[in-house]
Amino acid sequence: MNFVAEHIRFSHTSRHEPPREVFRDLTFSVSRGDCIGILGREGSGKTTLVGLLGGLIPPRGGRILIDGIDPHAGSRASRALRLRMGFTFQFPEEQFLRQTVAQEFGDLLRLRGTPPERIQRRMEEALALMGLDPRAIAERSPFSLSLGESRRLALALLLAVSPEAALLDEPTAGLDASGVACTLKALGGLSRDGATVIVATHDVNLLAEIAGRVLILGDGGIAADGSAADVLMDGELLARHGYGVPEVVTVAAAMRREGRLDERQVLRLSDLLESPELSGSSSSDNSGKRGGGENGDRQNDRRIERGDGNDPESCPR
Repeated sequence: MNFVAEHIRFSHTSRHEPPREVFRDLTFSVSRGDCIGILGREGSGKTTLVGLLGGLIPPRGGRILIDGIDPHAGSRASRALRLRMGFTFQFPEEQFLRQTVAQEFGDLLRLRGTPPERIQRRMEEALALMGLDPRAIAERSPFSLSLGESRRLALALLLAVSPEAALLDEPTAGLDASGVACTLKALGGLSRDGATVIVATHDVNLLAEIAGRVLILGDGGIAADGSAADVLMDGELLARHGYGVPEVVTVAAAMRREGRLDERQVLRLSDLLESPELSGSSSSDNSGKRGGGENGDRQNDRRIERGDGNDPESCPR
């Protein structure tokens, strides 16, 4: 899916406080198949931008177009847009509506026309991909889960619908190492299959692995916009906005100072492990692509059928 934001203005309003401007004139686009990371300090508008791009909240000025359609037009086409997208919220419990995990999947998949006989299978496969045991979790209340389990469930629900675009807000917050590994694998799969992926996060390590382009929000608009390498390897730029470079960039710089690595660009862990100086090591997973690509015909189940494990303590390999 293609996203266009044209001259967006937005302010948060409150009954007891004056309006707080978030965006005063924001213009940019996201092409089909891109994987975009959004960084910015607290209050810079990361969550707001995800909501605007997904058609969840309307701008105060300007317009958002998704595949050329205004999501707030009230037309049949605009209502159908949301069924082609998947979301995870900053606070995952805000998107849960039903009494059990199985009911969450049932409602979501029936709304998208999934045959009843396929719902159970797709739920089990999506949960397993996120390292959750379907047998242990299907009849639990989603509101009884830990934060890490809630994050995994939110992404499993997204994977189950095979969206054309995925919009995620802080998808790795509160996750342990295995949860982060599952998230990397899931987002890499979405990107490889041609979905447009938009991730708002403070996790520069996540973006180093999956993003093709990174935006930094600030001062009511976009403070920086460039390739993942250009933005995430610019320590001075990141420091001005409260971030450090990804860990792999720091490690690579230390290895260069010790004469153990040449001057090649290193942003992903796989880039480091595949360097001649570390011959014999290899990355177990090449997570996602960086950038565009047309979204070809694909089966709705293709992404979730890649997993083959149910171990709740790990990510299926």
